[in-house]
Amino acid sequence: MDSGIPKYSGVEQNPEAYLSGLVERSNATTDLPNGYLPSTTYYCVSDFEIVGAIRVRKGSNANVENVIGHIGYETRPSARGKGVASYLLAWVRDHALADSAIVTCSIDNPASQKVIENCGGEYLGNYTDESEGTVRRYRLART
Repeated sequence: MDSGIPKYSGVEQNPEAYLSGLVERSNATTDLPNGYLPSTTYYCVSDFEIVGAIRVRKGSNANVENVIGHIGYETRPSARGKGVASYLLAWVRDHALADSAIVTCSIDNPASQKVIENCGGEYLGNYTDESEGTVRRYRLART
C-alpha cells in the first residue's frame, strides 16, 4: 500500500528496520551522523491506517534552527484537508514540548503555513537554504 509520501517508500519491505531506526533516534543521547538530532515520532491513526506523522527533534543546530525546524510532519495525501496536521501539531505543542520550538514550512506550502499559524506559531521570517529552498520560520510555544 503506497502512502503517497516519498519519505516512507520501502517501509513495508523492511518495517523492523524502520521501527528499529525510530527507536534508536528516540533513545539517542547525542547527535546522530549527518547532522541529524535525536527525535521522537508520533503517529495519527484512523481506521487502522496511519494518516499522519510528526517528529520532535531534541536539541538544536543551525539546520534545525533555520531550515527543518524542531518539528516536522506529514499527512497522507488522502487525509489532507481533514485536520490531521493541525491535530498533530496542537497535540505536540500541548504534550511533547518542554519549551518553544522552531517549525518551518516551504513558502510554497500555504496549507502548512495555515496549520502552523492556527496552532499559535509566531512568524520569525524566511530563510533560504541551497537544498531546501526558502522556508518560513515560526516559533511555537507550549500553551
